[in-house]
Amino acid sequence: MTITKDKIKSHDITLQKYIDKKELVKVYRTFKENDGNIRGFILKMTKDFLLVQIDNDFFLDGYAIIRKDQFDSIRCSKYEKACKKILKAEGIFGNNYGIDKDIDLTSWQSIFRDLKKLDFHVIIECESLDEPDFIIGPIKQVTKNSTSIQFYDSTGLLEGKLSAVKHLDITIVKFDDRYTKTYKKYLRTAN
Repeated sequence: MTITKDKIKSHDITLQKYIDKKELVKVYRTFKENDGNIRGFILKMTKDFLLVQIDNDFFLDGYAIIRKDQFDSIRCSKYEKACKKILKAEGIFGNNYGIDKDIDLTSWQSIFRDLKKLDFHVIIECESLDEPDFIIGPIKQVTKNSTSIQFYDSTGLLEGKLSAVKHLDITIVKFDDRYTKTYKKYLRTAN
């Protein structure tokens, strides 16, 4: 038991160092046969969650929330340091780094309540299921154990019914990215 607590404490110290130094990192995540790796800046850490600002080809593109127990490793190598220098040189790091919204990272319930209040459309992925799930849309209901989304398809058509997602199945939540912000402007409902 002590070894586990010491290992967690050491792990958290490393994560906090990345946050404090505003390091660009690559988070390795493996589910079944697929990888869900992300690259970005860890902005906040709680007991159970990490809030990451996503870097997508030298463009800071939204945020992801992942559970701390659902990633394999984190890399902060010469490659990430070089990419961070490029982001700085391009003026992207200084102007766009961070988040100006407060999101309570205590539980999925608190996370979704805050994201709903802030009117973010979200992408929820359940990558560890036998049939991985991808749900995109506005948050409509939040309960202790699940969140309901009004899903929209690739044509921007909103479904009439809600899609409920069990919190236990969620592996990543993304929000405030170009993809969801653009679709949000052009959504339509079935006639």
